[in-house]
Amino acid sequence: MESLNLSKLVLEQSFLELLNEEDIHFDAIYTDNKELAKNENVSNIQGYLADFFSWINKDQKILLILDKLGISDVLEYLNDFHSVCILSCFSWWASFIKKLNPEIEHLEKEGLERFEIHYPWDLESFLKALKRGENIFIPLSNQEIPENIYASSNDEEEWVAFIDKSLIDKKNILSLLSPEKADLCLFWMWNHFEELVKLSQLLAMREERISLHVLSQWNLLFLNETKAYFSDAKKVWIILDHLPSEELQKKVKSLWKEVVFYTPHYEKLRSIFAEYQFEETDFNAMSLFERILNSL
Repeated sequence: MESLNLSKLVLEQSFLELLNEEDIHFDAIYTDNKELAKNENVSNIQGYLADFFSWINKDQKILLILDKLGISDVLEYLNDFHSVCILSCFSWWASFIKKLNPEIEHLEKEGLERFEIHYPWDLESFLKALKRGENIFIPLSNQEIPENIYASSNDEEEWVAFIDKSLIDKKNILSLLSPEKADLCLFWMWNHFEELVKLSQLLAMREERISLHVLSQWNLLFLNETKAYFSDAKKVWIILDHLPSEELQKKVKSLWKEVVFYTPHYEKLRSIFAEYQFEETDFNAMSLFERILNSL
């Protein structure tokens, strides 16, 4: 399976060429990455942030590429901007390396209400989100994703996902496991897609009736049409890559009285290397699989 790392891709000059090839245009592009800002079409974010953003034309369509800065650092300065697309190149685990404040609460961050939070599951969905481009926030987690979600691998050592194209086309919710009258209903966002696929394959081999649904946007969880996915389930669990705030817990429990959040044990995190961080925090597929079975 051909794959790529979006966190690294967007900081390369080739990303700007890709935007041109795909006919994706912004009036202005800003970044805190000095190497990317060497391009004549990209401006470097520097100096006091309040002063810097005060000089930008707020009626322009803007692409903001964050490397070391986090969404928390810039959000308060974007209130008056008409159209902003934000790419956070390193969120959650990777943000421990790149940013002073790890981005572990972007789902409930005050001021993000007007932004669509989008998790790209492959390169195609990422480009489609960029083409929409108006008030969208795309957190990237430094993980390999497929160029095309329908591609399969010839490498026998890899985990292979066989996904029916008809299940996903033009849908924002993908059901990887959907038994009738599930005992347990799991929801996950599109980020960390590789671990998600591995988990679905492990659960598919079990006799327990466990459904697994993937959301492309966080706000879909609160729509009436989503209720059909969990109406018959005995339990509802949400797999979330950060600890939920009290506000988020209240909002979710307004939908279900009994809901469990499965989150990483990130207090165990010791490594700066991404390939070890899922395992260290018990958030890799096998650890999640064992936690789920032990909780049934």
